[in-house]
Amino acid sequence: MAKDTKIKVLYISYLGMLEPIPKSQVLPYLFELSKDAEIHLLSFEKKKLIKKESGEFKRIKNRLLEKGIIWHKLTYHKYPILLSSILDIFSGIIISLFIVLRYKIAIVHARSNIPIAIGYILKSVLPVKLLYDRRGIMGEDHTEHSGWKKEGYLHRLATWFEKKVIRKSDAIVVLTQRTNDQLKKSVNFSRNISIDTIPCCVDLQLFKLSDNQNLKDETRLSDKFVFVYSGSVGTYNLLDEMFDFFKEALNLIPSAHFLILTQNKDAVSGLMERRTDIEKARITVSYVPQERLPVFLSVGDAGLVFRRTSPTAMAASPTKFGEYLACGLPVVSTPQIGDLEEIIDSNRIGVVLNGYTQDDYKEAINSLLLLLREKEGIKRRCRKTAEDFFSLERGARAYLGIYNRLVNI
Repeated sequence: MAKDTKIKVLYISYLGMLEPIPKSQVLPYLFELSKDAEIHLLSFEKKKLIKKESGEFKRIKNRLLEKGIIWHKLTYHKYPILLSSILDIFSGIIISLFIVLRYKIAIVHARSNIPIAIGYILKSVLPVKLLYDRRGIMGEDHTEHSGWKKEGYLHRLATWFEKKVIRKSDAIVVLTQRTNDQLKKSVNFSRNISIDTIPCCVDLQLFKLSDNQNLKDETRLSDKFVFVYSGSVGTYNLLDEMFDFFKEALNLIPSAHFLILTQNKDAVSGLMERRTDIEKARITVSYVPQERLPVFLSVGDAGLVFRRTSPTAMAASPTKFGEYLACGLPVVSTPQIGDLEEIIDSNRIGVVLNGYTQDDYKEAINSLLLLLREKEGIKRRCRKTAEDFFSLERGARAYLGIYNRLVNI
């Protein structure tokens, strides 16, 4: 597509580009989409993080520049609670109005809650198409992560507003087919609105099958059966239950080792101090940057996805799931996380727990060991599932298809 005919898109993210999620779930998509669309990125950046990671900030800035992506930055405010969000929405509306008018933007792509509030106002006053990239469930997200009271004033207000947003949008993207089906049943649409399912995708050129014997030797894991967990360790990630599972695994797999790759090393260390029933030598806690993560996943034998059952979990698509599969790791998952259970069972790429008892853990571990008898077969099947469901290229094509539909409405 010629440069002067590219679709002009304003992509709004409330997360800053130095944070882990945008590094895996915003920037890779934008780099792909920039081949066929003129992308303007508006993000809310944390001053302390920019100062702390000035080199990484410069690298991202240069990469965006290379791809022809115009980066508009605003400052993220955390305090005072609630008022800071209102301030950010207001500043976002002002700068977005300028961007849309100055660059003749055709589509506003709003990623999650604060951006869609900005997009809603833009759609109300300007002739733009609005894409709501729904990463969860607005009221439930804040109930689970921000301490809002269920059915309290703020929760009811968010639920009411999200319904207005959904009806105002020209297209909606959700992470799971389960959410897609539920949304179609629960909202009375006054017009035809497309709802597409695009899970959290993975750069398959970066995450790939490999046997890194040097790293195994370096980390002294070459003779171990390694369970891997990567990502944050907030309360909803069930770290304690993962330790319970690993404790049972030690009874069945004497060489078992638990490799935890996270930025939240202090939280893990605190739990390890309390868990005197597990030898500390059996656990390795480390942090590696996104570009090095595939190398460390390659030393694993199975990946863990543990998350508390909740409405937000059922709407979730954990990035780690696709990353594990791309590196050939079968997955042990808790139930009712997005579409994971169906994908795991239908493709025979792991095990879904029935519960959190010793017997449940034992049954899951034995089922996992049975799958692993297939050796290279299970690895290839995991990789194939990643290619079929979680390819970054596939996800970018889906977004581009939505852009093309919107400009032709």
